[in-house]
Amino acid sequence: MAAVSGSTKPSGDVTTRDGNDGRSDAPALILDPSALPRALHDTSASGLALEALCDRLAGEIILRHAVGRSTLDLGHGSPRVAQWVRPRASSLTVVDAVDLGRGAAIRLPWRDDSFECVYSLRTLPHLGHDGPSSDAAARSILVELSRVLKPGGVAVCQIDNPRSLWGAYHGIRHPKNVIERGPLVVESERGVTRFDTLPRLLEMLPTSLAPSDLHGLRVFTAWPRVLAMPILGRMLSRLDWFARDRAMLRGFGAHLLVVLRRTR
Repeated sequence: MAAVSGSTKPSGDVTTRDGNDGRSDAPALILDPSALPRALHDTSASGLALEALCDRLAGEIILRHAVGRSTLDLGHGSPRVAQWVRPRASSLTVVDAVDLGRGAAIRLPWRDDSFECVYSLRTLPHLGHDGPSSDAAARSILVELSRVLKPGGVAVCQIDNPRSLWGAYHGIRHPKNVIERGPLVVESERGVTRFDTLPRLLEMLPTSLAPSDLHGLRVFTAWPRVLAMPILGRMLSRLDWFARDRAMLRGFGAHLLVVLRRTR
């Protein structure tokens, strides 16, 4: 293992497209949305360019694990990545995040040991409808992910990282509170957005899942507008590719791509 350092339905059955219930003792910190400088989801031209960069950074990692394997796209957070995976995986099953609901419990409709690879992009941070339901839903989906994953199978999960320039930009002015008092959950256009440190994610994992690798997305590109600057945008994009897998830099990515293996 590479060293790792320190969208509104009620919950229920999940509809799909083919092609440790315990809680942390630390409460979630809820941030008033008026404290946010802008919405977390940017649909401007520069925001879409940043989304495309993240898709390329994450898609290349996911393809390392999904090629030739039965694969589940859990949340359909990136239709672009699903398009890349579909012709290369032995099979691809997609479940949309809206069908996971906003409740505290998530149940997937597949049998145990159904997939060799599961990936989840832009989904785990937006589960639930408030702090407690976000925490419970995150734990629930990790348990379900492990259940439908075959022993020895690989899962790739994206979380939003408070220890990043992007986290600071979106109002996390006191990162120490996030570490000591629990995850930060903010209201956004996507319902809620949850920021988790890597240690907190590892604490939530069921015992059947173990981390095997870590990648940092958007280590340098915290603001979408910089991509519209021809020279600076290209430079930062290249730096993000360089930093994604570097042990000294990846932990500062706006999004962390955590690779997990089912050990039993």
